[in-house]
Amino acid sequence: MLCKLMEKIIREHVIEHLQVNKLISRQQHGFTKGRSCVTQLLDVTDAWTEILDEGGSIDIIYMDFMKAFDSVPHQRLLAKLSAHGIQGKVLEWIQAFLSERGQRVVVNGTSSQPAPVTSGIPQGSVVGPMLFVMYINDLPDVCTSNVKLFADDTKLFTRSDDEAATTAMQEDLNRLKQWSNDWLLRFHPQKCSVLKLGSKKSGTKYTMKEKGNGEEHEIVLEEHVVEKDLGVYVDNALSFKEHVIRSTAKANKVVGIIRRTFDFLTDDLLVRLYKSLVRPLLEYGHSVWQPQHKTLCSDVEDVQRRATKLLASIRDKPYPERLATLRLSPQAR
Repeated sequence: MLCKLMEKIIREHVIEHLQVNKLISRQQHGFTKGRSCVTQLLDVTDAWTEILDEGGSIDIIYMDFMKAFDSVPHQRLLAKLSAHGIQGKVLEWIQAFLSERGQRVVVNGTSSQPAPVTSGIPQGSVVGPMLFVMYINDLPDVCTSNVKLFADDTKLFTRSDDEAATTAMQEDLNRLKQWSNDWLLRFHPQKCSVLKLGSKKSGTKYTMKEKGNGEEHEIVLEEHVVEKDLGVYVDNALSFKEHVIRSTAKANKVVGIIRRTFDFLTDDLLVRLYKSLVRPLLEYGHSVWQPQHKTLCSDVEDVQRRATKLLASIRDKPYPERLATLRLSPQAR
């Protein structure tokens, strides 16, 4: 408990230093005050929509790190913190926090000799996310294309109707590969993917190099038609149809579980269950994907229609009356 309290004090001190001196990359939306998954998604969808409205097309590359938090080398992390002006007693405390950690393997009750841990950020710690954000803070600096981060979730994008831009993004991939080698944070090329938006999609194939069996191989990144981006499913038409399908299916499943679990529901209990278990599934990132198509709007509203019918006393009343009784607002608004 005392350690957690100290972590909070250190975190606030470091974050204040970073914000006052404007040291956190503007492309980072993870674990920073006033920013979130939704702010990042709004940022990129606004940029994508603007390009599409101009008749352009877009290539997006979703990067994937191999065990990102577990791979951060302590000495390199401390060097980066020092370069950002985090020194003295605070840096000494962070060094002590990371040091003298050990690990061992236990198989059938027999354990190996303990080995020192020289890399990895303790997950579940208060300062962990902040330390990781600082470690990859300079990643966007090696790219000329648009880069957005949420902690280790990284994506690049550029106009794909401009051959020079797609060539530049391939060069960015090469530089990112070099950055990952320099800082010992490996990418997983087989899990990196490409999403192409626009009516005139480019034929560009993006590649990353990977070493295997002592040789370097060039891997072509997979193209997807749908990508899960910070919890929101983005399709290659930017219609968010797939997101509506998946989120309503999950929400309907929860409504079914409530129906089978409770033989009797009061007004208050139903509303509590709906607002805590169902509605969040429909409203996460709503400002990003809010459907414009009537059918998709209806699909979202139908979940609430079914949920309000779980209350036997108002089941046969018109939908607007059920909403009024439960003091709920329509989903599509």
